[in-house]
Amino acid sequence: MSNSLPSCYDRICVGSTQECVKWVCIFLRVLVGLGVVIVLSLIVVDSFAKPRVEATIKDARLNTFAFTTRKSRGAMASFLSYNISVALEVLTPSRIIRIKYSESLIATIVFHDQRLQNITVAEVGQKNRRAKEELYRLHIAGEVQSFLLVDAAIEDFKKQNATGLFNVELRLSGKIKRNRLSMSCPLMLHLAPPGPEVVVFHEVDCKPDRRDEIYF
Repeated sequence: MSNSLPSCYDRICVGSTQECVKWVCIFLRVLVGLGVVIVLSLIVVDSFAKPRVEATIKDARLNTFAFTTRKSRGAMASFLSYNISVALEVLTPSRIIRIKYSESLIATIVFHDQRLQNITVAEVGQKNRRAKEELYRLHIAGEVQSFLLVDAAIEDFKKQNATGLFNVELRLSGKIKRNRLSMSCPLMLHLAPPGPEVVVFHEVDCKPDRRDEIYF
């Protein structure tokens, strides 16, 4: 009698242990299965869902925007000189879809629908982190001969120059995977005084823009 009790007890313990192990194995299999499904879902979403970015002008400063006249190739010529600094923030809002530029992200400074200059913001192949902001500090300066501008743009400049407030635009273009990116960031900027004086600027959200004008 004394010998049969321990063996029966042992059988109960072994049976309970095996039952526990069985349920643990089932639970682990379910977890692994769910993990595989989630990973495959993320791969499908990342491959086929349309990627999206948001852009904001955090700060901008118009240092120079004026017509100047000087001798060029033996004759007097008029030029529109510009100098603008922009802090551009590009956000990837999705926590799932990654951003990788299949064409360079280009910023174009525009006045009265006339392109002044292009500048590369992000190169082909560059990635943006998921749900993260990337801040780009752009400095765009140069000049355009006045004969390249339409008469309406010159007249518009004269009107805006009288007020000291200029309407310029930063346009973003590029490609993410197979999706064309096109955004418009309209800016109203006072000409900044010389020196390090701070000029108050209110953030501007860039909007999707399907325009595809061809500039000179």
